[in-house]
Amino acid sequence: MDEKGVFLADIRTALGYTKEETRDMEQCPAVFADVDDSLILDRIQYRTHVEKQALLQILQDNGEQLRLEVHPVSSLDAAAETIVAIIKSTKPEFSTARQIIQHDHPDLIELGLWKRMAGEAVHVHTAYSNDSEVREKSVESFIGITVPRWAVAESATVVQITGPGRPRSTSLLPSVHIALIRLEHVLADLTEVYALLGDEPPKESFVFITGSSKTADIEAHMVHGAHGPRQTHLVVIDELMVQKTTPLKGSGIFASAEI
Repeated sequence: MDEKGVFLADIRTALGYTKEETRDMEQCPAVFADVDDSLILDRIQYRTHVEKQALLQILQDNGEQLRLEVHPVSSLDAAAETIVAIIKSTKPEFSTARQIIQHDHPDLIELGLWKRMAGEAVHVHTAYSNDSEVREKSVESFIGITVPRWAVAESATVVQITGPGRPRSTSLLPSVHIALIRLEHVLADLTEVYALLGDEPPKESFVFITGSSKTADIEAHMVHGAHGPRQTHLVVIDELMVQKTTPLKGSGIFASAEI
Protein backbone atom coordinates (compact mmCIF):
# COMPACT_ATOMS: atom_id res chain seq x y z
CA MET A 1 0.00 0.00 0.00
CA ASP A 2 1.42 3.38 -1.00
CA GLU A 3 1.57 6.46 1.24
CA LYS A 4 -1.83 7.76 0.01
CA GLY A 5 -3.41 4.35 0.62
CA VAL A 6 -2.05 4.23 4.17
CA PHE A 7 -3.39 7.73 4.85
CA LEU A 8 -6.89 6.84 3.61
CA ALA A 9 -6.84 3.53 5.49
CA ASP A 10 -6.10 5.41 8.72
CA ILE A 11 -9.08 7.68 8.08
CA ARG A 12 -11.35 4.68 7.44
CA THR A 13 -10.19 3.14 10.72
CA ALA A 14 -10.84 6.37 12.61
CA LEU A 15 -14.37 6.43 11.18
CA GLY A 16 -15.07 2.91 12.39
CA TYR A 17 -14.58 1.07 9.09
CA THR A 18 -11.99 -1.60 8.30
CA LYS A 19 -8.87 -0.51 6.42
CA GLU A 20 -9.95 -2.51 3.37
CA GLU A 21 -13.57 -1.26 3.35
CA THR A 22 -13.35 1.27 0.52
CA ARG A 23 -16.42 3.15 -0.69
CA ASP A 24 -17.27 4.99 -3.89
CA MET A 25 -19.29 8.14 -4.58
CA GLU A 26 -22.50 6.20 -5.29
CA GLN A 27 -22.54 4.95 -1.69
CA CYS A 28 -22.52 8.52 -0.33
CA PRO A 29 -25.08 10.39 -2.47
CA ALA A 30 -25.75 13.04 0.17
CA VAL A 31 -22.08 14.03 0.37
CA PHE A 32 -21.60 14.40 -3.38
CA ALA A 33 -25.06 15.70 -4.31
CA ASP A 34 -25.19 18.94 -6.29
CA VAL A 35 -26.04 21.87 -4.03
CA ASP A 36 -28.85 24.20 -5.08
CA ASP A 37 -27.59 27.68 -4.17
CA SER A 38 -30.61 29.52 -5.55
CA LEU A 39 -32.26 29.93 -2.14
CA ILE A 40 -29.02 31.32 -0.68
CA LEU A 41 -28.60 33.76 -3.57
CA ASP A 42 -32.23 34.88 -3.19
CA ARG A 43 -31.71 35.44 0.53
CA ILE A 44 -28.71 37.68 -0.20
CA GLN A 45 -30.49 39.59 -2.96
CA TYR A 46 -33.63 40.33 -0.99
CA ARG A 47 -32.04 41.06 2.41
CA THR A 48 -33.56 44.15 4.01
CA HIS A 49 -31.58 47.11 5.32
CA VAL A 50 -32.49 46.16 8.89
CA GLU A 51 -31.14 42.65 8.31
CA LYS A 52 -27.95 44.08 6.79
CA GLN A 53 -27.46 46.33 9.81
CA ALA A 54 -27.93 43.31 12.09
CA LEU A 55 -25.15 41.54 10.18
CA LEU A 56 -22.96 44.62 10.56
CA GLN A 57 -23.45 44.50 14.34
CA ILE A 58 -22.44 40.81 14.37
CA LEU A 59 -19.41 41.71 12.24
CA GLN A 60 -18.42 44.44 14.71
CA ASP A 61 -18.80 42.13 17.73
CA ASN A 62 -16.81 39.29 16.17
CA GLY A 63 -14.18 41.65 14.73
CA GLU A 64 -13.46 43.08 18.17
CA GLN A 65 -12.28 39.67 19.35
CA LEU A 66 -9.93 39.39 16.34
CA ARG A 67 -8.42 42.90 16.42
CA LEU A 68 -10.47 43.90 13.38
CA GLU A 69 -11.76 47.39 14.09
CA VAL A 70 -15.00 48.05 12.17
CA HIS A 71 -15.96 51.65 11.35
CA PRO A 72 -19.54 52.15 10.06
CA VAL A 73 -19.87 55.39 8.04
CA SER A 74 -22.63 56.93 5.97
CA SER A 75 -20.81 58.01 2.78
CA LEU A 76 -17.60 57.87 0.79
CA ASP A 77 -16.70 61.31 2.14
CA ALA A 78 -17.13 60.08 5.72
CA ALA A 79 -15.07 57.00 4.83
CA ALA A 80 -12.28 59.28 3.59
CA GLU A 81 -12.37 61.25 6.86
CA THR A 82 -12.11 58.03 8.87
CA ILE A 83 -9.23 56.68 6.77
CA VAL A 84 -7.37 60.00 7.00
CA ALA A 85 -7.80 59.92 10.79
CA ILE A 86 -6.33 56.39 10.92
CA ILE A 87 -3.37 57.45 8.75
CA LYS A 88 -2.67 60.53 10.89
CA SER A 89 -2.82 58.56 14.14
CA THR A 90 -0.58 55.68 12.94
CA LYS A 91 3.22 55.71 12.99
CA PRO A 92 5.28 53.62 10.54
CA GLU A 93 6.62 50.44 12.15
CA PHE A 94 9.99 50.08 10.41
CA SER A 95 11.00 53.55 9.17
CA THR A 96 10.17 57.23 9.40
CA ALA A 97 8.92 57.38 5.79
CA ARG A 98 5.13 57.73 5.63
CA GLN A 99 4.04 55.95 2.44
CA ILE A 100 0.73 54.21 1.81
CA ILE A 101 -0.46 52.12 -1.11
CA GLN A 102 -4.02 51.58 -2.30
CA HIS A 103 -5.71 49.35 -4.84
CA ASP A 104 -6.68 50.76 -8.22
CA HIS A 105 -10.42 50.79 -7.43
CA PRO A 106 -13.00 53.49 -8.33
CA ASP A 107 -14.14 53.94 -4.70
CA LEU A 108 -10.56 54.53 -3.53
CA ILE A 109 -9.80 56.89 -6.41
CA GLU A 110 -12.92 58.89 -5.49
CA LEU A 111 -11.67 59.26 -1.90
CA GLY A 112 -8.87 61.50 -3.23
CA LEU A 113 -6.53 60.64 -0.38
CA TRP A 114 -3.54 62.32 -2.08
CA LYS A 115 -5.45 65.61 -1.90
CA ARG A 116 -6.65 65.09 1.67
CA MET A 117 -3.11 64.21 2.82
CA ALA A 118 -1.52 67.27 1.17
CA GLY A 119 0.87 68.92 3.60
CA GLU A 120 1.05 65.79 5.81
CA ALA A 121 4.31 64.39 4.34
CA VAL A 122 2.45 61.22 3.33
CA HIS A 123 3.07 59.74 -0.11
CA VAL A 124 0.03 57.93 -1.56
CA HIS A 125 0.77 55.21 -4.14
CA THR A 126 -1.80 53.41 -6.31
CA ALA A 127 -1.07 49.83 -7.39
CA TYR A 128 -1.53 50.41 -11.12
CA SER A 129 -1.16 47.19 -13.11
CA ASN A 130 1.42 48.74 -15.47
CA ASP A 131 3.62 50.02 -12.62
CA SER A 132 6.75 47.85 -12.48
CA GLU A 133 7.60 49.18 -9.00
CA VAL A 134 4.39 48.10 -7.23
CA ARG A 135 6.19 45.46 -5.17
CA GLU A 136 8.84 47.94 -3.96
CA LYS A 137 6.18 50.54 -3.14
CA SER A 138 4.19 47.92 -1.20
CA VAL A 139 7.29 46.99 0.82
CA GLU A 140 7.97 50.65 1.64
CA SER A 141 4.36 51.42 2.61
CA PHE A 142 3.19 51.20 6.23
CA ILE A 143 -0.52 51.16 5.30
CA GLY A 144 -2.28 49.22 2.54
CA ILE A 145 -5.84 50.12 1.50
CA THR A 146 -8.08 47.69 -0.39
CA VAL A 147 -11.71 47.14 -1.39
CA PRO A 148 -12.60 43.52 -0.58
CA ARG A 149 -15.40 41.81 -2.50
CA TRP A 150 -17.27 40.73 0.65
CA ALA A 151 -17.06 40.71 4.45
CA VAL A 152 -18.41 37.78 6.48
CA ALA A 153 -20.21 38.63 9.73
CA GLU A 154 -20.00 35.18 11.30
CA SER A 155 -16.19 35.01 11.23
CA ALA A 156 -15.23 38.70 10.76
CA THR A 157 -13.50 37.71 7.52
CA VAL A 158 -12.92 39.86 4.45
CA VAL A 159 -12.71 38.14 1.06
CA GLN A 160 -10.20 39.76 -1.27
CA ILE A 161 -10.30 38.90 -4.99
CA THR A 162 -7.09 39.75 -6.80
CA GLY A 163 -6.88 41.27 -10.27
CA PRO A 164 -5.01 43.89 -12.31
CA GLY A 165 -4.23 46.83 -10.03
CA ARG A 166 -5.42 44.84 -7.00
CA PRO A 167 -2.52 42.59 -5.88
CA ARG A 168 -2.49 40.53 -2.69
CA SER A 169 0.64 42.36 -1.53
CA THR A 170 -1.40 45.49 -0.68
CA SER A 171 -3.20 43.68 2.15
CA LEU A 172 -0.22 41.53 3.13
CA LEU A 173 3.02 43.57 3.25
CA PRO A 174 2.17 46.87 5.05
CA SER A 175 1.88 46.85 8.86
CA VAL A 176 -1.67 48.18 8.72
CA HIS A 177 -4.48 47.01 6.42
CA ILE A 178 -7.52 49.24 5.86
CA ALA A 179 -10.40 47.66 3.93
CA LEU A 180 -13.30 49.64 2.49
CA ILE A 181 -16.60 47.95 1.73
CA ARG A 182 -20.27 48.81 1.22
CA LEU A 183 -22.96 47.43 3.54
CA GLU A 184 -24.63 45.39 0.79
CA HIS A 185 -21.45 43.33 0.50
CA VAL A 186 -21.59 42.17 4.12
CA LEU A 187 -22.65 38.50 4.14
CA ALA A 188 -23.87 36.25 6.93
CA ASP A 189 -21.48 33.31 6.63
CA LEU A 190 -19.11 31.37 4.39
CA THR A 191 -22.01 29.46 2.85
CA GLU A 192 -23.12 32.68 1.20
CA VAL A 193 -19.57 33.42 0.04
CA TYR A 194 -19.23 30.04 -1.67
CA ALA A 195 -22.66 30.39 -3.26
CA LEU A 196 -21.59 33.71 -4.81
CA LEU A 197 -18.20 32.33 -5.84
CA GLY A 198 -19.98 29.43 -7.53
CA ASP A 199 -22.39 31.79 -9.28
CA GLU A 200 -19.60 34.02 -10.59
CA PRO A 201 -16.23 32.26 -10.32
CA PRO A 202 -13.39 34.80 -10.08
CA LYS A 203 -10.87 34.91 -12.91
CA GLU A 204 -7.95 35.18 -10.49
CA SER A 205 -7.20 34.07 -6.96
CA PHE A 206 -9.02 35.05 -3.80
CA VAL A 207 -7.92 35.20 -0.19
CA PHE A 208 -9.79 35.09 3.13
CA ILE A 209 -8.43 37.51 5.76
CA THR A 210 -9.62 37.14 9.34
CA GLY A 211 -8.26 39.82 11.67
CA SER A 212 -4.63 40.80 12.01
CA SER A 213 -1.74 38.40 11.47
CA LYS A 214 -0.97 36.40 14.60
CA THR A 215 1.04 33.48 15.88
CA ALA A 216 1.57 31.76 19.22
CA ASP A 217 4.40 29.47 18.09
CA ILE A 218 6.79 30.53 20.88
CA GLU A 219 5.69 29.50 24.38
CA ALA A 220 2.02 29.99 23.42
CA HIS A 221 2.53 33.74 23.66
CA MET A 222 0.28 35.54 21.16
CA VAL A 223 2.16 37.94 18.86
CA HIS A 224 0.38 40.09 16.26
CA GLY A 225 1.93 41.16 12.97
CA ALA A 226 4.30 38.19 12.60
CA HIS A 227 3.38 37.24 9.03
CA GLY A 228 1.28 40.19 7.88
CA PRO A 229 -0.48 43.33 9.16
CA ARG A 230 -0.52 43.82 12.92
CA GLN A 231 -3.50 46.16 12.72
CA THR A 232 -6.63 45.85 10.59
CA HIS A 233 -9.54 48.20 10.00
CA LEU A 234 -12.76 47.69 8.03
CA VAL A 235 -14.64 50.82 6.96
CA VAL A 236 -18.26 49.95 6.04
CA ILE A 237 -20.33 52.44 4.03
CA ASP A 238 -24.04 52.39 4.91
CA GLU A 239 -25.62 55.24 2.95
CA LEU A 240 -28.92 54.90 4.86
CA MET A 241 -27.22 55.31 8.21
CA VAL A 242 -27.59 58.52 10.22
CA GLN A 243 -24.16 60.06 10.58
CA LYS A 244 -22.65 61.69 13.63
CA THR A 245 -19.15 62.72 14.66
CA THR A 246 -17.28 60.52 17.11
CA PRO A 247 -13.65 60.23 18.21
CA LEU A 248 -11.63 57.46 16.55
CA LYS A 249 -10.81 54.91 19.25
CA GLY A 250 -7.59 55.78 21.07
CA SER A 251 -6.53 58.49 18.62
CA GLY A 252 -8.02 61.67 20.01
CA ILE A 253 -8.89 62.46 16.38
CA PHE A 254 -12.49 62.97 15.33
CA ALA A 255 -13.93 61.11 12.37
CA SER A 256 -17.39 60.60 10.95
CA ALA A 257 -18.96 57.38 12.13
CA GLU A 258 -21.78 55.44 13.80
CA ILE A 259 -25.17 54.83 14.26
